[in-house]
Amino acid sequence: MKPLLVIGLGNPLMGDDGIGWHIVARLAGDPRLPETVEVTSGGTDLLRHADQIEGRSRVVVIDAIQDAIEGNGQVGQISILDEDQLDERQQHAHHLSAVQAIGLLQLITPVRFTLLGISISSAAVANQLSPALAARMPAILDRVLQELMCTSSK
Repeated sequence: MKPLLVIGLGNPLMGDDGIGWHIVARLAGDPRLPETVEVTSGGTDLLRHADQIEGRSRVVVIDAIQDAIEGNGQVGQISILDEDQLDERQQHAHHLSAVQAIGLLQLITPVRFTLLGISISSAAVANQLSPALAARMPAILDRVLQELMCTSSK
């Protein structure tokens, strides 16, 4: 069986929208990452990775969610949603949200998905994370690793 796949979504040239990209880039070199976990950057189009997803039992998607922009969440807050908790009305920075893409992928593969949504404060053009989100990155990485250790052992 293929290992657990973690796909980080986002555009690193769009400030906080690139949080998924930044997380998987750091996870790839983290010695705490379980050997049963594979990480990849997904850009802004989860559907492009259907071939990598096929044949796996579980996929974790990490993406920015815009609730902090709208005052509904704190920057860096992590929402962990299993596929039965996904809501297509959630705000994402991409033309096709991770939730919508997961829904389409579920039509062609029996993979179980978990979405780790990271609350962001900005999705403006910038080649780095906002200071608020960058300051939270160590805590975010610790929490993501904790979740991956739990998920990969299921």
